[in-house]
Amino acid sequence: MKAFILALQFLTRFYIPIQVDFSDKNLRHSLFFFPWVGLLMGYLLTIPFRIISKQEIAALLVLILWIAFTGGMHLDGLSDMADGFFSNKEKDKILEIMKDSRVGAFGVISLILILLSKYVLLSQASLTFYSLPGVLAGARFANSLIIGTFPPARPDGMGRMLQKTKPLPYILVSGILLLVYLFFMDRKLLLVLLVQVLVVGITSFISLKKIDGVTGDNYGANVELAEAFGLLVLGLV
Repeated sequence: MKAFILALQFLTRFYIPIQVDFSDKNLRHSLFFFPWVGLLMGYLLTIPFRIISKQEIAALLVLILWIAFTGGMHLDGLSDMADGFFSNKEKDKILEIMKDSRVGAFGVISLILILLSKYVLLSQASLTFYSLPGVLAGARFANSLIIGTFPPARPDGMGRMLQKTKPLPYILVSGILLLVYLFFMDRKLLLVLLVQVLVVGITSFISLKKIDGVTGDNYGANVELAEAFGLLVLGLV
């Protein structure tokens, strides 16, 4: 229970008045629940589509709630990564830019593109009851794989904090259970998950080349990109 609560506190802005220690054990176990927190958020986000008949209006409300649920945490990571990676600087300068709280031109462009893409895809795609939960769960599982396998770029950042707990076995077990769930709920979501894993893998290899690892900003960007590409796959199939 502590691990699930920690995952909720880590990934969402839901009010949970329970204190959980950020110990290695709790962090390691919490990574098991990352996809399932995404699944929970996804089911909550399907509600507007059930009560609002006009899909474009529902899509706008869903997008606002989506940002509210996470506090824009992943969007912040995407904008920081865009500013750093498109600066064409050396590793140390890229890391400095990514750590800067100010948002540059590339960061603003990335935010506009990702939000516009999500809105268009939400307002046009034929979504089943399981589609959006599957997209959010898949994005967080794909990102968890990166957390468990790619080296952190900073000696004291979020990547180091999470990876030193050695969470990969818990991530893999969670992934197997997620595959079973998606298989029985909506098999199209297996293709979505495959694309999401490929997307975060590509962006993480680019990060490995540029800054010798991944950071918390990369994790946030991975989630945003995986969600957008997941919606794109649903729109295409």
